[in-house]
Amino acid sequence: MKLKKTAAFLSSAVMALCSFALTGCEDKPSQDSSSDDVSIKNSTNAVAGKVELKEYSFPEFLTELDDSTPYYSTAFSSFDASRLIEKVDNQPYQDYDCKSLIDDTLYVFAGDNGKEGLLDKNGDVVLEASAYSRIVLAGERVLALYENGDSGEPSKFVKYDSHGSLTDYDPPEFDKDKILISDAYSADPEKAGTVFKAVYLPDGGSVGLEDESFMLFDSAEWADKDAYADIDNCKAAIKADLDGKHYLICFDELYNYTVCETAYAAVRLKVGDVYGECTVNRYEDYFELVNMIDSFGLASGQSSPSKDHSLDFIQIETGLGTAEHKQYTFSPDGYCLTDVLTADGEKPVDKYFSYLDKEDFVDLVLWVDQVLSGEYEAKTDSED
Repeated sequence: MKLKKTAAFLSSAVMALCSFALTGCEDKPSQDSSSDDVSIKNSTNAVAGKVELKEYSFPEFLTELDDSTPYYSTAFSSFDASRLIEKVDNQPYQDYDCKSLIDDTLYVFAGDNGKEGLLDKNGDVVLEASAYSRIVLAGERVLALYENGDSGEPSKFVKYDSHGSLTDYDPPEFDKDKILISDAYSADPEKAGTVFKAVYLPDGGSVGLEDESFMLFDSAEWADKDAYADIDNCKAAIKADLDGKHYLICFDELYNYTVCETAYAAVRLKVGDVYGECTVNRYEDYFELVNMIDSFGLASGQSSPSKDHSLDFIQIETGLGTAEHKQYTFSPDGYCLTDVLTADGEKPVDKYFSYLDKEDFVDLVLWVDQVLSGEYEAKTDSED
């Protein structure tokens, strides 16, 4: 009887100890937890090998870009030829292959030899398709004729009247010194005393945008026009900054100017065996991209990065040409290498790894596909 009572007591004690142990383990804080006030995203562990993520694919628009030609986002053109040019869908004359209608006055037609000519609205030839490979509307009722259609300066200028009659035109020789960069001041009382820069034209006007005929820049300086040889007929170039936006102002020989935004960031992307790259050329998109990257929080539970050499990646280089020049390389296993660069592209010893939510990688790919692609719609449409 005594043995039975002893056994029962021991059994109860063991059960109590087990219950206490389980309770103690459950309430005990983790050795790895931190008391710091840091916002941390939960994430699945990064593991070597295949990474499972929500669906993403290579952005199709990147396959249609010509990597050899830089792209500039046009903010404004003082002379917008596109508003006066119509594409010909239905041929008006049986014997001619008309490509476009200029200013509702002249048809550009293609000859059998790859040259271009002009017809008036009556169907009469006013310029034979024999000498010029390209005909461009260069100014108000002014046409530039190119013997070499792909490059070089215009071979000749002509003017046309409302009936389509042509006369030779010899514009004044272009003189860069007639364009002035000068100090200017704002009429805004809050900006009183601040020295800005304005760009003045030979006719007394100034460089502006569509909704602002007179622009004050934070800075403006002459640039090497030869560095922008890919921009059609750029006779002089000015680089200017305003409220974080980077502008390139290009002038042709008629002093028409085009204001472009230059690249703020570079994007390089590999998905599977497909690789592509482009630049971010609109400040609004760039601002959104940088804020997105800055919002990425650190993830917990990381382990070793994947050793798969074929792993996808997206690389984003921000702050091009500025002191805030950085390069981020994201992989779908959650790792990000941040490389701090200098304004001239040199690489100081300042780089570090971060472990992020793996879905951040997908968010960046989708942003390129859904947002950045919008910058290139006009470019691909014009090439078609």
